Amino acid sequence: MSKEKILILILLISGFIINSCGYKIYTKADLPFQEVYLRNVENLTLEPGLQDKMRSVAYQKLIDNGFTITSSANRVIDIQITNYQLLTMSEIGYNTVEYRVVINVKTTVYDAKGNKLKEFNPGSPFITFFRTTRDLQSIIADKSLAIESLIQDICDDMMRRLIFEVEPKNEQQKDSSDE
Repeated sequence: MSKEKILILILLISGFIINSCGYKIYTKADLPFQEVYLRNVENLTLEPGLQDKMRSVAYQKLIDNGFTITSSANRVIDIQITNYQLLTMSEIGYNTVEYRVVINVKTTVYDAKGNKLKEFNPGSPFITFFRTTRDLQSIIADKSLAIESLIQDICDDMMRRLIFEVEPKNEQQKDSSDE
């Protein structure tokens, strides 16, 4: 067989495999809504700075997933960090060497008129672990990295729910025709 026929055969087989795996490439046009406003990120816990980390990561994830962030958007998102726990998992000689971090988040999506469209808890609770046997500064740094990773996971789940579960595309089109 010639090189062209082999290349075409490889491309056809690759296309068939990719299509049969259930993967689909989504574009910005496939989003249930194009614009969103990230209004409030509220920290109801005693852990300082969680709201800043959450706002930063959520904002970046929205942009990365094709949403336009604008204060005049028809969809408004509020995020509440409802629970934060840092728990000791194991000790060696009265020193904690393994920690568990738990964060619960509640996300609420509103329309432009303030009507609640959807409220969900992204994968609640999200849990991660980190191990350390070093000094206090290293423990704080490891905790910060674990929290950052956990917030990334929470925001990934939040984006999945926003894109695929919040509202069917035909309901959004009905809203647009009413205006």
